[in-house]
Amino acid sequence: MHVLNTLRNRVGAMANVFLPPEQEVFKGNDDPAVNVVLVGLRWDYGSRLNGDGFEYRRFIPGLINLSNTVYFVPIEAKRAIVPQIRTLARNVLDSRKTVILSVFKHLKEIPNNYFTLSEEGYCLVNWYTDDDMLFDSFSKHIAKRFDLNITTFEPILPRYKSINARAIASQWAGIDGYGFPECREYAACFVGRMYGRRSSLIKRLRKEFGDKVFIHDTQVKPISDEAMLSAYQNSWLAIDEPTAFDGRTKQIKARVFENASLGCLVLTKPNRRIARYYEPNKEIAFWETIPELIRIIVSTTRVFTQGWHVWRTSALSESTFTNTDSGMFSSTVGGRISESESGCTDVLS
Repeated sequence: MHVLNTLRNRVGAMANVFLPPEQEVFKGNDDPAVNVVLVGLRWDYGSRLNGDGFEYRRFIPGLINLSNTVYFVPIEAKRAIVPQIRTLARNVLDSRKTVILSVFKHLKEIPNNYFTLSEEGYCLVNWYTDDDMLFDSFSKHIAKRFDLNITTFEPILPRYKSINARAIASQWAGIDGYGFPECREYAACFVGRMYGRRSSLIKRLRKEFGDKVFIHDTQVKPISDEAMLSAYQNSWLAIDEPTAFDGRTKQIKARVFENASLGCLVLTKPNRRIARYYEPNKEIAFWETIPELIRIIVSTTRVFTQGWHVWRTSALSESTFTNTDSGMFSSTVGGRISESESGCTDVLS
């Protein structure tokens, strides 16, 4: 399956050469003095055979709420990135009122002439999510050239300071605008690339729960954003296996926050960093072994469907991608367990 996933990504990336994604413009509804150029992947993993890229799906709606106009320039444009921005500069942009927010993840994605934009007066900001594993192969070499770096790995900030690079920490965020169904179809939901130890996990879950747990392997088949959000919204629990592809690092992924904002109680591996955002064993639950996860799914789901507790997230107005920190994002999320009467039947019965 990994081979098929790699092939799909490569073929989709090659197709961009002949059918490159286009620059897009979105009218904002807030600060008339600020324009934002978002440089990000149009497609997941840069392949047009996949769905919309994460930053395209999540950042643009938040930026629209903060700015006059949002200009999206696809990373897939490669050497055309800077010419596209310069065309905007000639026609509509004022460097004094424009922030260029990029989501570069690899040195090879950054055009050789990209940092000439800083010399022309533009504020260059990069948002990076893999500092826990790849600081030495990415940020260490490039961070000083950005005016601001935004990292989701808070403990790395002293290393940015040690190389004289300006950086702030900002986490992933929740999604607003979704309700909380009192009755749900699934006991739990697990969507993602099922590599490594995740493969044995989903086999056991399918054996124990059948179709009562929603499982989707995105390495086998992409899933639309709408279908994924619907599945989580109709599940009591959200399963998170945070072990990164290196087999060691425990990451805090976007869905830890997104799933909570959709009304799920998140089940993840123990991580002390989580305590910055959730109260362990009250606002988030931990599991270490597959038998332990199964016990939690059985016991917790029955409590929910018998009407004792329903997961709620707090103050989404303060925990979405719309919020800013030092001119960009400040994304914190909390939650609460609140009493709710429900007439639902036990989805595991």
